[in-house]
Amino acid sequence: MLGRGSPGMACPLAKLGRSSPDYYGSSLDQGYHTLVPSGWTAQEKPKRRPPSHTERLPDDLLLRIFSCLDSPDLCACARVCRRWETLAWDPSLWTTLTLLGENLSGDKAIRCIVRRLCSSAGRASLRKVVIGEGAWITDKGILMMARRCPELTWLQVHGCSAITDSALFELVTRAVNLHHLDITGCIQISCVSVTPGPEPPRRLLLQYLDLTDCNAVDDGGLRVIVRNCPQLVYLYLRRCTKITDAGIKFVPSFCSGLRELSVSDCTQVTDFGLYELAKLGATLRYLSVAKCVRVSDAGLKVIARRCYKLRYLNARGCEAVSDDALTVIARSCPRLRALDVGKCDVSDAGLRALAESCPNLKKLSLRMCDLVTDRGVQCIAYYCRGLQQLNIQDCQISIEGYRAVKKYCKRCVIEHTNPGFF
Repeated sequence: MLGRGSPGMACPLAKLGRSSPDYYGSSLDQGYHTLVPSGWTAQEKPKRRPPSHTERLPDDLLLRIFSCLDSPDLCACARVCRRWETLAWDPSLWTTLTLLGENLSGDKAIRCIVRRLCSSAGRASLRKVVIGEGAWITDKGILMMARRCPELTWLQVHGCSAITDSALFELVTRAVNLHHLDITGCIQISCVSVTPGPEPPRRLLLQYLDLTDCNAVDDGGLRVIVRNCPQLVYLYLRRCTKITDAGIKFVPSFCSGLRELSVSDCTQVTDFGLYELAKLGATLRYLSVAKCVRVSDAGLKVIARRCYKLRYLNARGCEAVSDDALTVIARSCPRLRALDVGKCDVSDAGLRALAESCPNLKKLSLRMCDLVTDRGVQCIAYYCRGLQQLNIQDCQISIEGYRAVKKYCKRCVIEHTNPGFF
């Protein structure tokens, strides 16, 4: 699948802009109009057809129409006629490039598109590039963007294991306005930094950084990242298994404005790491420590007391978390909107405290919480009337608890595994 700004790679780029012959234009007028059969009169000569409605449209209006099309449609338009070819390749229409699909060569696509755009505008106007779902890109494609796309602000590359640190460093050095970087599954990436040079290193303007499944990132790499990206607001480190408390402590030191952080599945992160993260204070709104099996009540209590403006907390799979922590979370974070305590050691007592202190709760997951019964779910339903999503899969909830949620929370979607609820 090719998204907006990317031509169909099944055919060479040169063919994408090939226009159809203009059978009514002067290019085919070679004097044959003088060879009129003797039986014809002047009135019987073939007449030119009147211009169509689209031919009457001015260029600026056609450009506005083309701006609503995705790249395959733009490529199809470019083959209608020479005028449409020129308009369809207008740089203003190619600010976003999306390459999705198995066995799609991102390197070739980027090279063709960038060369075509640079031939008309001097440099590519791409600002957003998204590559994934099997599409393939290497350092060659990254370096091409670094050299020809200085206006790049958004890059999302998923599952491209051939990308290395050196190409990424070159990109972030040249794309000075880059603020969104998602390199999920790029397993060779261990750090994000600028290319070293004679001048003092420049701080990056990145605000969003997703390093999910970048297993090469360790504590040293994380220290360099947060030091070079002081404006980070969103940082996701899911399944970066080499990160420990020693690396986590650098996050609040350099990124004091961080609002969202995920260290889910970082199994070496413990309560001591949460003590450091608590220094983010009221700025932190989103935290995921899912499946951090060494996190317990002690760490979450400190987080709740210091980060009292939390909106989202995910502690799924932290089996050492109990009602003790849930009570502190509920009383310290009344603005909480989403909570996942699946497979935690929580019971009806903790749910009652949560219901009474967080009436604006929207999403709650209790999956595999064996100690939760109908009483706890009924309490949540009664106090949290605006609940929109509830997960009670693999819980000991009967039809009474289910009916209570349906009665008080009219718009709630209930996820369950009990066939008797239907």
